Amino acid sequence: MLNIMEPPLSAGLLAQAREALGPSIAVAGGRVSDCQGPLLEGEASAISRAVRRRQEEFVAGRTAARQAMADLGLLPRSLPRRPDGPPAWPEGVTGSITHAGGQVLAAVGRLGPGLRAIGLDLEEDVSLPGDLVHEVCRPDEDQSRAIRIFSAKEAVYKAQYMLSRQPLEFADLRLEIAMTGEFSAEFMRPAPGFSSGQRLAGRQMAIGRFVLSAVIVRC
Repeated sequence: MLNIMEPPLSAGLLAQAREALGPSIAVAGGRVSDCQGPLLEGEASAISRAVRRRQEEFVAGRTAARQAMADLGLLPRSLPRRPDGPPAWPEGVTGSITHAGGQVLAAVGRLGPGLRAIGLDLEEDVSLPGDLVHEVCRPDEDQSRAIRIFSAKEAVYKAQYMLSRQPLEFADLRLEIAMTGEFSAEFMRPAPGFSSGQRLAGRQMAIGRFVLSAVIVRC
């Protein structure tokens, strides 16, 4: 496996993600520029027409995911992109990949009684444009925390999509975020496997110039 370096910021993000997700889920990552391992069969076609930055992010995500798989004792496997976008995880495995601001993180776990899906989202802690704030936030959500709401909803979206395969709009989730970082996302309309009014809990952390959100869907 590629030896991924962990400079201070990357190490801090990794530590936060590992704390949020717990010991049964492996998390790997670092700077995108440090996570440039080889692609495996079926992966390169997903970025054949992409710009260089997107290619590097894609490679970094797969490299980090394979490192996380290795940390679980799994052999490296190809992670081609599904037609609808997410990685095609090997049987018995689930995960989530995120990148922002030159950093990449991948979380991987074994499917079982305590794990059905993972959602991980990393964002730079910046102000969103006004039009995007209104798209992301419902009228009953705190628009002054728009980037935090955006990141939490992205994490929930990723986790639920692994199970429902149904896209959601930002307004389909209502977020409550405590000052401690714990958050709750309420489904405002049903999706396959999720009923209207059902909630998913997650955790959000800030480190340096980043916001990191993590969600686990358990059985």
